[in-house]
Amino acid sequence: MKTFLAVDEARAIIVEAVAPQPVERSPLHQALGRTLAEPVRSRDAIPPFDNSAMDGFAVRTADLAALPARLSIIEEIPAGAAPTRRVEAGTCARIMTGAPVPEGADAVVPVEWTEPGPDGTVVIRQAPAPGQHVRLAGEDVRAGDEMIAAGTVVTPPAIGMMATLGYAEVAVRVPPRVAVIATGDELVDVGAALGPGQIRDSNAPALAAQVRTAGGDPLPPLRARDDARHIRSVIEQALAADVLLFSGGVSVGDYDLVKQVLDDLGMELLFWKVRQRPGKPLAFGRLGGKPVFGLPGNPVSSAVCFEQYVRPALATMLGRTEILRPRHPAVLDAPLDKKAGLHHFIRGIAAFGEDGRLHVRHTGPQGSNLYSSVLQANCIIHAPEPWEDPPAGTVVEIEWLTW
Repeated sequence: MKTFLAVDEARAIIVEAVAPQPVERSPLHQALGRTLAEPVRSRDAIPPFDNSAMDGFAVRTADLAALPARLSIIEEIPAGAAPTRRVEAGTCARIMTGAPVPEGADAVVPVEWTEPGPDGTVVIRQAPAPGQHVRLAGEDVRAGDEMIAAGTVVTPPAIGMMATLGYAEVAVRVPPRVAVIATGDELVDVGAALGPGQIRDSNAPALAAQVRTAGGDPLPPLRARDDARHIRSVIEQALAADVLLFSGGVSVGDYDLVKQVLDDLGMELLFWKVRQRPGKPLAFGRLGGKPVFGLPGNPVSSAVCFEQYVRPALATMLGRTEILRPRHPAVLDAPLDKKAGLHHFIRGIAAFGEDGRLHVRHTGPQGSNLYSSVLQANCIIHAPEPWEDPPAGTVVEIEWLTW
């Protein structure tokens, strides 16, 4: 077992230790938020035929050298119908938006550039350029193009594109089932009145929500008392999941029994403690081949450790192309109170300033018990281990909290 690791080393161990989830087929209407297991390729050109971008008249621009021009209307082509006649010299076809452009025509005249003429004719007052108001076949998508890569999270535009391409169902990764286990005799239900020394269990519902935002499937939350026998019973229930996620019980106190019980059950502990604040007493291992996270019980530490370690693990299991959130440079608007030796994850509020640059400030006191700092934050400020009291004006890296 390794201990007191650097942040990047701990994260690398976690990502290396998890395996990809199985693949299943999902109906398109249920695929939103899922992760594609295979690339989506176009089966047809989009659009599949030259079509009109306007309601108007399909014409030969050669017939419009002198204006106004009067042309005979040979047919009307609504959307969903196919042309039956070729546009010859002196003729045109009335056409609706999206309808196929007939042979012989090389442009569409919008209806507002025209006026009715006698005996089935139309008078054209303004001429389009060749090709104007015509959407060419394959202009958007060519047949065989890879449109969406494997590992992409399905968004509403991806749903629209896959529907356009004829995908009634898609291959996606099965969401990892995550057992969230809160520990501690002091915990009571969210709706309970508080007795002496009691607190409401906020970590379990918050972590379950974070699991959902990361693409996982949280099982009904479990709670373990500070009793080795009860912890063992809860762990045996939790083994129905793909990932075990503990909140509390992983530090060095007399009642932090989770590590002891997991050792008795044969867990391979890969590391314990990371050089970071908050969340130094983070533990990670495998039990029966399943990843096990021991997050600190303090609510801020629990939330931050999830974002920095559990989220990348779930992204890896889902085969996502983006394992880590991108970081962005930002200017500190106020100094940070930081000593060298630990990587600090500072809850921040970032916005663009009048200078066009991204600026950031911390949310206030950063105690690991102050969950309001997480509620207020829209980003995490990264302050690396060597830094000491960075002053205002320092350029830092931030990652947006996408919730």
